[in-house]
Amino acid sequence: MSINSIKRLSIFSTIFAFATILHGVVLAVPVPNSATTPASKTQTSPASHQPIKLTKQQRLQIQMARQQRDKDIEALLNAPQDTKFKAALQSRQRIRIVLKSLDLNQDQQKKVQSILQTYNQQVKQILSSQASQPTSNSVGITPQTSQPIKK
Repeated sequence: MSINSIKRLSIFSTIFAFATILHGVVLAVPVPNSATTPASKTQTSPASHQPIKLTKQQRLQIQMARQQRDKDIEALLNAPQDTKFKAALQSRQRIRIVLKSLDLNQDQQKKVQSILQTYNQQVKQILSSQASQPTSNSVGITPQTSQPIKK
């Protein structure tokens, strides 16, 4: 009888060990790295959130365009919407989420959509002007001119 209990205990402990190991294996999540992750999963859009080197002038232009966008949107809102909009901007919430929470009427929605399209076009123009500029100028380095070597 002691042999049967030893066999049962051995079988039980083996099953328990496998169940514990397999449970950990099943719940394991692979850690993504750049070598194994395809580009389509890491980038959600062509202009994903990667740092872009902008000149001070470009940053200023984008800031001015954003301020104009906010002023144009504020002009469309009634008093409670305006208060909620300003508070959301102060807390740095995303503008699309803020606008959805404002319960805009159809006319306001159309005008806001137009304002956002104009803003997006302005930013694209500012960013495309960056692509046409040499990268050395965006960091403040002036390109060297080649001069003949004098002997």
